[in-house]
Amino acid sequence: MKASVPTVEHLVPGHVDEAAQTFGVYRVRDYFERAGIGHLVLHHAGQRWEGVVRNPAAATGVRSGTVVEVQFSATLDGPSSICFIRALESGEYQPSQVMPTSWCIDGSDPDRLRTLIERLTTAPFRHWMEAVVDDLVLLKRFFQLKASYKHHHSVAGGLLRHSLECAEITEQTIQSAPACCQTSIDDNLRDAMVLAALFHDFGKTLSHSSESSWLLRKTAHEHLSLVALAAHLPHLASLSVTAHASLVHVLIQDAQRRGFASPLPLVDTIRMADRISAGLWMSRAD
Repeated sequence: MKASVPTVEHLVPGHVDEAAQTFGVYRVRDYFERAGIGHLVLHHAGQRWEGVVRNPAAATGVRSGTVVEVQFSATLDGPSSICFIRALESGEYQPSQVMPTSWCIDGSDPDRLRTLIERLTTAPFRHWMEAVVDDLVLLKRFFQLKASYKHHHSVAGGLLRHSLECAEITEQTIQSAPACCQTSIDDNLRDAMVLAALFHDFGKTLSHSSESSWLLRKTAHEHLSLVALAAHLPHLASLSVTAHASLVHVLIQDAQRRGFASPLPLVDTIRMADRISAGLWMSRAD
């Protein structure tokens, strides 16, 4: 099921007529009850939106992280009133459509990630990425961490921005370079390269997180990307042995800075994309 997302004007109290009603599918940021009234806080377009549930019994099963379909009436002078709410089961929603956008400093970044997933050309990698972005523990770290402490993308959310830039640069290079060099890239390798670029620094979700053990924080992040993805790799292998092998190989070759030694073409593109993204950030900072 593809989520239906209303426009932001319908989400912000005071931007619509008193009788306006809107329906949509959202990720819950928080739900709590106070004085017999439920308060529902939703992620939307880089913002948080709050509405009230007059009958808390209608919010059975709703908690932080739940995906819900909601109908509400917006008012001009206070929180909007929830007319209908239902918690969705896994399989009733598309995770990439309901990522927790208000965790991000820049609300456009989750949208870039969503469209990157949509551009993947192979079903195993698309299905696998939907499962990855449904892992909210991983996603929160990915969305909020800096890419570095004092170097490039050294702001909250910098890791996601840098990772997206590397994936997009790699994607564009793969589209053009093979024709120039009279070679070809199959769809599986294309997707593996794009996702390896996206996850090349994913080990920082362990090495740069205060929630990690001190020993992981002392471990080179290049060698932790596969560890950070470990819970999801068996699922990828079950979807496609070839896809799994390609992603693991490319991530390892990149971590060792030996893309040039791979039997696969263009693996060094990820290292090039990393340098371009970091260099452009530093040039803007000067």
